[in-house]
Amino acid sequence: MNPELDQFLSSMKKTMEEVVIPNLTDSFAIEQAGIVAATLGYLETIHDKVFHYELFENSEYKNILLKTLDIFAGDTDDDQLCAALARIKDHFAHDKPEDQTPLRSYKFIRGSNENMKEMLCELIQLQPGMDATARNEFEMLLKPFYQAIEKRERAWVKALGFDPEADQLPDVADILYQDDLLRFNPGSGA
Repeated sequence: MNPELDQFLSSMKKTMEEVVIPNLTDSFAIEQAGIVAATLGYLETIHDKVFHYELFENSEYKNILLKTLDIFAGDTDDDQLCAALARIKDHFAHDKPEDQTPLRSYKFIRGSNENMKEMLCELIQLQPGMDATARNEFEMLLKPFYQAIEKRERAWVKALGFDPEADQLPDVADILYQDDLLRFNPGSGA
């Protein structure tokens, strides 16, 4: 039986807290060692969720970008908007929403997420030039999307203890999983 990663992290954290920190005399060194111990505890909490977090986020970004393509499916005279929509379609040519994304590498999924974030930001910057009806539909997508991101990201760093409202936040596992399954619907982009 091989030790699990969380066992290694837990052991290192315990060593820092019970052996290293009590034997330090310099206050700065004690503070820094405490940060290292807290980081080890944080890594112990999230290490097994990193891939699923990115996979979940990939699904969320695909979903909002697909809905955005639907909103702007009609003709538009805005060259910048047309170019932005074309970049989304090009992205989906190599990272298709219906693909088996869970079989992709972490690096691929993470890179795809970064690209989709940039594409969404570009669309947000183009809002002033959008048709009023389409802009309103687009804005209706954004608010719940970003509220969900805020909740997810705050839950992700909850274990660090910096958020004064951390005790009111769900654990990241409660956001990512339901009935021990990732809240993910492969093939739909949702």
